[in-house]
Amino acid sequence: MISRKFTSISIFLLLISLLLATQTACAQKKNIVKEKAEVDTTALFNGLSVGVDLFGAVQRQVSDYGQYEAYLKVNLKDRYFPVFELGLGDAKHDDDAITKISVKTRAPYARIGCDFNLSKNKHDIYRMFGGVRYALTSFDFEVSHPGVTDPVWGGTAEYAAKEKFTFHWMELVFGVDAKVIGPVHLGWSVRYRHKIHGTKCAIGDPWYVPGYGRSGNSRIGGEFNLSLEI
Repeated sequence: MISRKFTSISIFLLLISLLLATQTACAQKKNIVKEKAEVDTTALFNGLSVGVDLFGAVQRQVSDYGQYEAYLKVNLKDRYFPVFELGLGDAKHDDDAITKISVKTRAPYARIGCDFNLSKNKHDIYRMFGGVRYALTSFDFEVSHPGVTDPVWGGTAEYAAKEKFTFHWMELVFGVDAKVIGPVHLGWSVRYRHKIHGTKCAIGDPWYVPGYGRSGNSRIGGEFNLSLEI
């Protein structure tokens, strides 16, 4: 008899324990769901940043081409960053050793797109982001040659041509951005550029496309940015 009572009591206590454990687990699950369901209180408009590309400017000083670029970026909820980039591409190349042909161009370009904050903590002062851009430029491309001397009749026949090009491309962007001090940020990005459309002209493809770089179907590029968050 005592054994039966003891068994009954044990079963009853076990059922109570299981019930309490189930209720505790359900309560914890509800709390987790509730935390996930909480509304993000970050303001939709959370500031602006203006910046410049340092890499393109240095590149122009040490090579035949480069660009001067500035951008405006909008911060939406520390997660989405619509961006507008405006620049001036510049190139002058002289091939003295082989063809003696000179090429030059100088024209503006523009890009529009959006960056996405990929960091787990979107409010961190260090950000990792991916993005996309649509870009276009319209420019005059000049080709010239000092001339060829006629060995029989003498005289020099010079050559010069100028064509207007329109060029569209897309960019995939991956980069990082970090706060240095106060509102000052530094960052870099790697860009994969893919040509969408380019004007076909009699003198062939341009040697350089403002904002894109050396012409071709696709290319890898990069930027090093100094920015100020407002």
